[in-house]
Amino acid sequence: MLAFGLSLKLLCALAALAWAVWVLVKAPRTALYLSWGVFTLSLSALLLAEGLGDALGDVRPWILMLSGGTCSVLWLFTRALFRKNAEIGPFELALVLGIITPSLIKPMLLSVGFVAPIDSLVRAQSLLSSTALILSVWEAARCWPSSEHRGEVALRTAYLGVFVTGVFLCSILIGSGVSIPPAPATAIEAVCAAAILGVCSIGLLYRMRHPVPNHRAAPEATDTDVELGQRLLRLMEREQLYLDPELNLNALARSLGEPPNRVSRAITAGLKAPNVNQLINARRIAHARAMLSNPDHDTLSILQVALESGFNSIGPFNRAFKSATEQTPRDYRREQRKGPDALPAE
Repeated sequence: MLAFGLSLKLLCALAALAWAVWVLVKAPRTALYLSWGVFTLSLSALLLAEGLGDALGDVRPWILMLSGGTCSVLWLFTRALFRKNAEIGPFELALVLGIITPSLIKPMLLSVGFVAPIDSLVRAQSLLSSTALILSVWEAARCWPSSEHRGEVALRTAYLGVFVTGVFLCSILIGSGVSIPPAPATAIEAVCAAAILGVCSIGLLYRMRHPVPNHRAAPEATDTDVELGQRLLRLMEREQLYLDPELNLNALARSLGEPPNRVSRAITAGLKAPNVNQLINARRIAHARAMLSNPDHDTLSILQVALESGFNSIGPFNRAFKSATEQTPRDYRREQRKGPDALPAE
């Protein structure tokens, strides 16, 4: 059983490393793929260190150093897998760095014989890692999809089942000091790692083909909703209201002379748009694409195009543009300059 567990760990380490290389070479640079690449690299390092053990000699602590982001980056991957817009902000970065830092410092302290603070670092890391695991479960369970999204329901159910079972077995049964012989403990750890890597891989492959859906069903549209939605579109296009960076639901409602709740319903029910911000940004991106496609605007920088399209800064513009076109604004402009036979980006 010990040989089975060690062999399975090494096999999973190779599979995880292959994923990390794929992300480095081919994957888009989005939160989903970047977090997946870092997670698989960390998992590969952890399983390699556990599978080969003392055979790695003095190199083992340095390989383990790379494994510190396993729990925290798995949380980031889970966020990106199940959230429509999973931006990484200060809180996310602080938690991830808090978990990774002890793993980076520990080998250095050991190499110089300074072992006094190591226990405190390990306890702090364990606490933060547990927080990341709990947040991973929350991300998969929040905003549960409606029954019409069968694939999404199946993915979340499988993910939660495998994840919770794996964490329970590894963290509670094995990590809590329960006396389990080394051979079955190693086999349990290996099977859990293989199951988690497998369900996460399936989740990534599924997400490549199926974007995160809008889980909240749009209300049934009335004739009034449709008519007001069309009025809104005509007004936005005629007045180019979307070029105003401060445009919001209340401003649109004032322009139409209607209550904000009626305008919001017209957007979600009458126009079938997810929300007012996405409706506005869709017009802004269309305006930006027209500017980037026009040679007369080649002297304008990407920032100038963003500002003239109604965005306040370059960051939100780049993210919204790439989400809509799967290209950066710079790549989109370059694509338009390839010649008359070049296909427009969708």
